[in-house]
Amino acid sequence: MPKTAILVILVGLSTASTAGAGEPETALARVPSEMTGEEIDAYNMGRAADSPDYIRCRRIDQIGSLVRKLRVCNTNAEWRRITDKGNQGARDTLETVSRSFNNGQEPRDQSEPMIGRPR
Repeated sequence: MPKTAILVILVGLSTASTAGAGEPETALARVPSEMTGEEIDAYNMGRAADSPDYIRCRRIDQIGSLVRKLRVCNTNAEWRRITDKGNQGARDTLETVSRSFNNGQEPRDQSEPMIGRPR
């Protein structure tokens, strides 16, 4: 019986420690973009605007339409992750392009002098 009690206590402690580790206080019922404005307001109640769990919405222009906008909502942490991922992609692309243009070698046909060479 004591081994069973210890096992129950250990399972309870591990469940309690994983529930509070890095997860938001209130689990979202749906994806933020699918939530209504009232649901987002209720979720954000009592949270600081700079909190990682605070939900922000943006209206993004729809390609091919002059008027239509797409409402995209994410937490501050998710917006930060999206921005960081885009910035890293831009840095990687710039590094790749600069490496290919700055390899220190000229093309063979441009490295030889043009004097006396038939065209």
